[in-house]
Amino acid sequence: MKNVLVLGAGKVGKSVAELLLACGMGAYRVTLADRDQANLDEARQNLDRLKKSVPHAIEFDLVKADVSDAAQVRSLLQGKYAVICMLPFNFVAGIADAANDLGVHYFDVTEDVETTERVREIAQNAKVALVPQCGLAPGYIAIAAQDVAKRFDTIDELILRVGALPQYSTNALKYNVTWSAAGVVNEYCEPCNVMLDGRATTVPALEGVENFAFEGVDYEAFYTSGGVGTLIESLIEQKRTTPTSMIAYKTIRYPGHCGLMKFLLQDMRLGAEHAQPTPSGRVFDRALCVEMLEHAAPRTEQDVVVVFVSCIGTRQGRREQINFKRTIHSTELFGRVWPAIELTTAAGVCAMVDLHRLGKLPARGFVRQEQCALDTFNQTPFGLAYENPGALAAAVGSKGKAS
Repeated sequence: MKNVLVLGAGKVGKSVAELLLACGMGAYRVTLADRDQANLDEARQNLDRLKKSVPHAIEFDLVKADVSDAAQVRSLLQGKYAVICMLPFNFVAGIADAANDLGVHYFDVTEDVETTERVREIAQNAKVALVPQCGLAPGYIAIAAQDVAKRFDTIDELILRVGALPQYSTNALKYNVTWSAAGVVNEYCEPCNVMLDGRATTVPALEGVENFAFEGVDYEAFYTSGGVGTLIESLIEQKRTTPTSMIAYKTIRYPGHCGLMKFLLQDMRLGAEHAQPTPSGRVFDRALCVEMLEHAAPRTEQDVVVVFVSCIGTRQGRREQINFKRTIHSTELFGRVWPAIELTTAAGVCAMVDLHRLGKLPARGFVRQEQCALDTFNQTPFGLAYENPGALAAAVGSKGKAS
C-alpha cells in the first residue's frame, strides 16, 4: 500500500482523496491535510460514506495543518510515496522543492506557467518524478491532443479547447464558479503560449475569439493561459510542426462571456496583478475581481465539461482533419453528486499517480502530460471519468448509493 499525501482539502482536493481511495482498489492510504477544519469535516463525511459504498479497505488520515508552514509540510511529507499538491499556485514551488529533497514523488494540477517552469528547474536535480499540470487543462487535454496529433505526419493547425460550464446559465456572464475564481482570473490575465507561423510565442488572453456549436448549443472559445502545458515543445521535438503551423489552447464559454470579462479586466483595469491604491485608498486589481466573482457568481453542482480538439494536417501526402470531443456532466457517484469539473480534474491527477505506481511513467525527472498515451490513461479506472462516468461505481464494485 502506497502512502499518498494530498495537500489542500478544498472542493477538488477532497475529491482527489476520495477518488484515489475509491478507484485505487486498496493500493493507497491517503493523508489529507488542510488548515480549514470545515473542509476536513466535509471530507470525513464523504470518506465515511465511501467506506460504506466500496468493498475494499479505505485507509485515510485527516490532518489539520498550516500548509504555509514549511516545517509542518516537511513533517507531513516524511515517509510518503507521493504528494498531490491541490493548493493555490503560489505554494507549488515550495512544496515541489521539499518533496524532491525528501524523496517524495510530486504531482499538481496548476495552470500557472511560471510556477510550472519553477518545477522544471527543480527537476534538473531530480531525485523523484515531478509531474505538474495533471488536471483537466492543462493535463488531460494535452494527452487527448497528442493522441490526435500523432496521427498526422505534419500539423497545419491544432486547437485545444476546454470549458467547465453551468448546465443552466442565468446571469449575464453565463457563468458559475465551478472551481477556483482566482484560477479563472489568473488564466484570463496571463500571456498565453501558442505557436503561430511555426514559431513558439505568446499572445494576450481573451483574444482569438471563435464561435461554434455542438448538438444545438452555441459556444465561444478564446485564448487563455496555461492550458496547452508543454505540448508545443513536445510536438516541435517530434518534428510534426512546419514553418506555417498554428497550435493554441482556448477556453470554452457561452457566447458573450469573453466580452464582459474583457470589460472587467481591461476596460475597468481589474486585471492588474498589484495595482497602486487610488486616492481613496481602494485597490482595483485581480484580487478585487476574484472577490467580485465569488460574491456575485453562484456556485453550482450542475455543470458540464466540454473537451474539443481539432487538428488539420497532412497524412500520407493528403490534407485531412480529425476532431476529438467529450462532454461530461455532473454525475452521482459513491452517494453524492460529483460536479464534472471536480470529477475530471481529480481523475486526471489520480490517473497519473496510479500510472507512476504501475511503472508506466518515468520513475524520475520532469514528466510531461503528453508522455502518457490516451489508451494508457483510459486503461486506469480513472479514465472512465471521461469516457463513461456513470460506469465508475460499477467498475470498482460500488454498492451504488450509500446511506
